[in-house]
Amino acid sequence: MMRYIELYKRYLLVSRAYEIARRLFVMNAFDGTLTIMGVVIGAHLSGLDDPWVVITAGVGGAVAMGISGISGAYMAERAERMRDLKKLEMAMLTDLGDTHFAKASRFATLVVALVDGVSPAICAAILIIPYLLVPLLSIDAAFYTSLGSGLLILFVLGIFLGRISEEDTLRMGIRMILVGLTTIVIVSLMLSPGQI
Repeated sequence: MMRYIELYKRYLLVSRAYEIARRLFVMNAFDGTLTIMGVVIGAHLSGLDDPWVVITAGVGGAVAMGISGISGAYMAERAERMRDLKKLEMAMLTDLGDTHFAKASRFATLVVALVDGVSPAICAAILIIPYLLVPLLSIDAAFYTSLGSGLLILFVLGIFLGRISEEDTLRMGIRMILVGLTTIVIVSLMLSPGQI
């Protein structure tokens, strides 16, 4: 088992999949969070008092983002890596199909695709959880808890980006919260009853 773990770690290093997956994780977690925040705001402003509408819309969105992320990233990453492998084969005048480089490339494609699809789905699911607690919470409390969870996710993503870029992590977290607050304001203004 340890041998396989070490092999897969090497595959991630050789293919640079870790860097790509890290970037996609942040971008897609950000997208998933803001998308479901928009759904939650839209539901709230429409006067919905049935939490299952938000839950089903959120789950549908999360599943669609997951499928889209996994399949889209898999096809795009596979195409790029196949092109690189074929160029290398032409340069070396040999078939590299069964080499560690080719295996690392295939493994990287799978890892990147999974990260691309799973990250927005997880974030979306976190924002839906308060609506599962509506018998214990009011619908308004679920709304504010969901938005608060979204802002917390954005803050954590900002801290993560700050660590990667070796910048002030608190400042990066606050920047991400500001993006979330801006989104809340814009969506709320666009969907307020007087604007529809």
